Amino acid sequence: MTAVSELIAVANRFGADPEYSRAGGGNASVKVDGILRIKPSGVPLATLTAEDLVGLRNDVLLECLASDEPTEGDPVQAAAAKALVDAPCGRRPSVEILFHSLIPDTLVLHTHPLVANALTCNTDAEALAARLFGDDAVFVPYTDPGVPLARKVAEVRDAYTARTGRPAPGITLLGNHGTIVSGNTAAELTERAERLTSTIAAALEASPLVSPASPAVSPASSAVSPASPAVSPASSAVSPANAGIPADHSSEPADAHVATLRNTVAPTLRGLLARDGRLPVVTSDAGELVRSVTTTPAGEAILGGGPLIPDQIVYAGSLPLVFTPSDRGDVLAELTAALADYRGRHGRDPIVTVVPGRVAFAAGADLAAARTALATFTDALRVARDADRIGTVRVLDDRERGFIENWEAESYRRSVAASARSGRMDGKVVMVTGAAQGFGLGIATELLAEGAHVVLADLNMDLATRNATELSTQHGPGRAVAVSVNVADEQSQLDAVAEVVATFGGLDVFISNAGVLRAEGVMTQPVADFDLVTNVNYRGYFLGVRAVAPILAAQHAACPEAWFDIIEINSKSGLEGSKRNFAYSGSKFGGIGLTQSFALELVEYGIKVNAICPGNYLDGPLWTDPERGLFVQYLRAGKVPGAQSIADVRAYYEAKVPMGRGCLPSDLAKTVYYLVDQLYETGQAVPVTGGQNMLN
Repeated sequence: MTAVSELIAVANRFGADPEYSRAGGGNASVKVDGILRIKPSGVPLATLTAEDLVGLRNDVLLECLASDEPTEGDPVQAAAAKALVDAPCGRRPSVEILFHSLIPDTLVLHTHPLVANALTCNTDAEALAARLFGDDAVFVPYTDPGVPLARKVAEVRDAYTARTGRPAPGITLLGNHGTIVSGNTAAELTERAERLTSTIAAALEASPLVSPASPAVSPASSAVSPASPAVSPASSAVSPANAGIPADHSSEPADAHVATLRNTVAPTLRGLLARDGRLPVVTSDAGELVRSVTTTPAGEAILGGGPLIPDQIVYAGSLPLVFTPSDRGDVLAELTAALADYRGRHGRDPIVTVVPGRVAFAAGADLAAARTALATFTDALRVARDADRIGTVRVLDDRERGFIENWEAESYRRSVAASARSGRMDGKVVMVTGAAQGFGLGIATELLAEGAHVVLADLNMDLATRNATELSTQHGPGRAVAVSVNVADEQSQLDAVAEVVATFGGLDVFISNAGVLRAEGVMTQPVADFDLVTNVNYRGYFLGVRAVAPILAAQHAACPEAWFDIIEINSKSGLEGSKRNFAYSGSKFGGIGLTQSFALELVEYGIKVNAICPGNYLDGPLWTDPERGLFVQYLRAGKVPGAQSIADVRAYYEAKVPMGRGCLPSDLAKTVYYLVDQLYETGQAVPVTGGQNMLN
């Protein structure tokens, strides 16, 4: 195995472990024949390949490190430009090339282990390092990244050699940053990385957790008040945006209170953080770590004192918005005021918003970005908690974090990490019921290709999950998620929508597609079959709208220029009667009545309601299933005169369509785009039938 392949193996192993690397953070390098080959910015350690590595002359880098000659722009990039040998696809090398250059070992791995950062993000870090590692590691106090950090690493290593007469060890602890392990083989790197974390883990295990009731402990930098205390609302009016929070939570179970907070705060936050009519994804975490640590001294340091490491600033922001809703329940007014206060003090929107002791929210352009921000923030909570177990957590002070916020190299890293998607549905969250297969899956697949996040909501959770996983593999992490729902059950619909809000913060388009069909004559159809069709197709549509409308209304109240859509996938059978199919046709006629009525009621809340009436999807499972499909049902019911086979039934229905074919999901998707784009259309039932049905 070559040195390059050894580096790639180690980088991939530790980069894939969130205990060591989050959002691709960290870097790795190898020196071969005087050339430093290093991970480029924006490429995760977990997926790093030999072909990704940027080549730089190591002697030139060392000369630049020692030189005080002024440079144009960032001195690290100036050094990289002088030393550059090759850069695949024009990529920039890691921002920390200089300390990789000065360490003589062949392989260098820099990561941000959560366990290790309990020591490095500590006011007692140097003493802890000496106690736990002795001369097997060196500690570098926090230093601004780039040239200053590289020179500090060199200074500490030289001091070690002067003191001991030996070369500096292969473990370096970077204050409020992470760790560096180096060696000449992958085995050496792995042993040192694992020994480093296991040693600190043992110290943590021997120390008790800090209780939330403990007295406040000041961080190393002076703590400030939480980023946004509860602000008196400008108005006491109650609107759909805040009507969900009761005045008194004392008798409400904790989980129910969190669900209520999510269903009111998250969609309101989506609306308030909108830019140019596009709402971000706002994902949330109400786990034990968030609930317990945010009310401890460690949590207060993170909420009000400052961030712990540069990656937290890049992905989660330096300070969260701290929001505590009052018992008046006017979340829109209170959150609007709190955001205005935050923007006034920080000059930017928050990425993370925290209701202490309850829930944390994180906003992003897409679910992957929001999840990265939230995970980075909760990582900081864990590190702060553990730092207080073995000492006192140290946060970056205003000057230190200000450097990172304005450092060009980190701005570049943020831009590389940003989503570059585009499409007619870019940024929209779309929930589709009955999406495990058939028209629902087909519509979801089409919308994904146009940039949407899609929620596959279905009773068949196994199939929905498999399809969501496959679609996310094709289109990107988190682009498709599965949610369990029985559309005929009220609580199931409410639970499904709550899950969507917990994941995305809300939604932009709700497509009520779930439906069943039982074909039979009026004199012979079992009442149970009639009830099933009515409950799924008619009642299920009502229950879905009832569950999503308050979420959409809350978003519109917070962002009045944004409109949202409810679309029922109806049927041509909702436009004219259907022989021996009265239960289905009747439910679809009723669906159009609901659509028109919902449209009149919900327009004042910024919600358009329309129906699409497709022709027959002759290639979908509703028709082709060998036991319950409509071809089989219609053949058995004698619905097609003279038909002797399924082929006869198909030919009969194709002959009814002037365009000579059945309807396809792509046909419906184009109608969805029209209805979403059109801001002057509501209450309509749009036929998509190849000319089989025409409006009068």
